[in-house]
Amino acid sequence: MAATKSKAEKTREVLSFLPRQDRHKPKGPAVRKSKSSRWRAIVLIAVHVAIGIHIWHWLATGESMTPVEPSEAMQTVELGKINAGFVLFLGLIASTVVFGRWFCGWACHVVALQDLSAWLLKKAGLKPRPVRSRLLVFVPWVVAAHMFFWPPIQAWLFPEQKEIPEIKDWQWETTTTELWETFPGPLMSIATFVLVGFLIIWWLGAKGFCTYGCPYGAFFSLADRVAPMRIKVSDACEHCGHCTTSCTSNVRVHEEVAKYGQVVDPGCMKCMDCVSVCPTDALSFGFALPTPLTASQQRIKARADFAWWEELLMAAVAIVAVQWTFRGAWFGEGVPFLMAVGLGVVTAVFTLLLVRLLVKSDVTFQHTVLKQAGKRVGKGNLVLVLLLGWVAFSVHTFSAQRVSKAAIANADKPLFEAIYTRKRDPEGTQKVLDEVEAAVSWTLFADPKLREVRALLRGAVGRHPEADAELTELYEGYGHLHRSDAKMALAQYYGMRKQYDEAEKLLMEVIAVNPNNPTAPHLIQRYRMLRNQ
Repeated sequence: MAATKSKAEKTREVLSFLPRQDRHKPKGPAVRKSKSSRWRAIVLIAVHVAIGIHIWHWLATGESMTPVEPSEAMQTVELGKINAGFVLFLGLIASTVVFGRWFCGWACHVVALQDLSAWLLKKAGLKPRPVRSRLLVFVPWVVAAHMFFWPPIQAWLFPEQKEIPEIKDWQWETTTTELWETFPGPLMSIATFVLVGFLIIWWLGAKGFCTYGCPYGAFFSLADRVAPMRIKVSDACEHCGHCTTSCTSNVRVHEEVAKYGQVVDPGCMKCMDCVSVCPTDALSFGFALPTPLTASQQRIKARADFAWWEELLMAAVAIVAVQWTFRGAWFGEGVPFLMAVGLGVVTAVFTLLLVRLLVKSDVTFQHTVLKQAGKRVGKGNLVLVLLLGWVAFSVHTFSAQRVSKAAIANADKPLFEAIYTRKRDPEGTQKVLDEVEAAVSWTLFADPKLREVRALLRGAVGRHPEADAELTELYEGYGHLHRSDAKMALAQYYGMRKQYDEAEKLLMEVIAVNPNNPTAPHLIQRYRMLRNQ
């Protein structure tokens, strides 16, 4: 007679798998294909066609509607600009209160990317299971609070540091000549496609970014809890589980309808796949009394993949990785905030997987055995090397960010004195320049902001040819300079080279940001006189 395993032994066995093994198996005949998924694919393709038409209109006319993207609502909160994205976001939240979380499943371009990635991975023989975390699931809420609630709180707490317009001062701004201004460049767009699409789906399961990264999903999931339109079940249900098998939102549909008569999980994106595949047509979308405080079956404690100390470790790593490691880091382009969120969540899970590989006797990750009976298999050794490399890369990026920011902060005073006063400290300026040079050599890819500071400091110590060359390279290479003092300096170098039009353009940019700049108008007048001579 086999010995009964203790609770501790069962826990150790379960936690050797990441994600935990899914015990759900559908009953009866093979699960049929969803007709709903085809319609959804058509709708999502139409959404991308509409996006393409929007971009084409902007390129053809030079002006178009502001981006129809919820992230643009940040500009409304921080700058008082009521744009198309803000109007869309409010409309989507209002519609979700009635119909549930439909937008994510039927119209979100990121969901389309994730679904496409999951389909391609399946074609390649990879069908990842969802990773379930009790703390990382709050990442979207933290990100949403940082994007939409922290700016007004910061302005209230630190009015001298942050100033945002009051609601009564908001103004409509629904057209733009710079449609792509707030979007990432080609490099980060490709990186987002690879990370948010394939890699996060592969490592964290279907809808991985929706679950652990998307801030807009936090609003939609809250609104979904009170929505009266839901997936509900009739007495025809035979508890076959086909609905759960077909769900790409990781909802335990068969358990929820059996327990509550409806789907209560706010992660349900109303894709209708479960309704489409039900062999008895027991599922439907219609009115059901919402139960907003009911816990979904996906979130119950028994299904968590991690012990609490592991959850806390991942939460700490995620916060540091997002806010102080990857956000704004430069790798040929600046890492945008939501990209940093994805990198932070991946880094947290990877760090935990690394710890498990080092301390646990059995480790399995997404169907792949990495360690068994205390010994790493071949793939386990490879994964260990890759994880160590990623952690080392993350630590280096964190250190480079700290060194660069400290160097830029230390340069502010000597630059102000060199540019705006007659006070000079050549030795002190040279010392700060050495710090900036060291920071540039420490980074894998030198941030243009750091290089602008280096160029200005070189000019401050009399190395004008080098300063001129670097500022010119940055301006002509990226099409802009970040700092007003860098624009002023390059404008004067242009003036010395008799490139008066280029100099005036830079000075006008300075005035646009700071109308009270005392020097720029005089330089413009001087260069106009010289140009007309």
